[in-house]
Parts: sequence; C-alpha cells; structure tokens
Amino acid sequence: MSVPDSYQFLFPSSPVDALEIQRDKTYIIETLLKNSSLDAWQWMSRVDTKNDIIVVLKIATNLRKKDVLLWSNLYNVPESEIACLQTTFRSGHKSSWVYS
Repeated sequence: MSVPDSYQFLFPSSPVDALEIQRDKTYIIETLLKNSSLDAWQWMSRVDTKNDIIVVLKIATNLRKKDVLLWSNLYNVPESEIACLQTTFRSGHKSSWVYS
C-alpha cells in the first residue's frame, strides 16, 4: 500500500510515490495532521492505528497550535502530553504561533 497520488498536494516537499507507509509513518501522519482533507484523514484513519496517530501528535514539531488543539480534542489527548504545546518546547524553537 502507498500514499494515494491524489494526496500529492498535501505533501509539497515529497513525491508521494517515494513514500513508504511503514518506513515513513511518522512523516506521513505528521504531514496529514498538518495538511489534511477529510478524505485524507479518513484514509489515514484506515491505514494507521489511533495509537500511531496519537504518538505522532504527542511528538510532532511542525504543527500549528490550532491544528494541535483540533486533533487533541478529537483524539482526547491532554494538551499537557503534547510536546509542541509545552512552554519549554516553544521557548527553544522559533514559532509563528501567537500567544496571549
């Protein structure tokens, strides 16, 4: 099984035909958490386990805050368990997130 060619627009920096589902699992999930369509999310949910998606959500570094909050609510993952939402993570990385 491979990433469908119709999802190429979601992977602007990688040709989907070069991706391998198991080898590139973390990259594929993180990319689809960041750049997803309903169809792509449904495909990801069929290909990857809920646990695989949650693990990537917790360690992802390239997600926007609004995306993280959506997925954390959908998968019932406490914000305290998501690395990129933690103050120590944000202070060590440049970010375009706006905090109040």
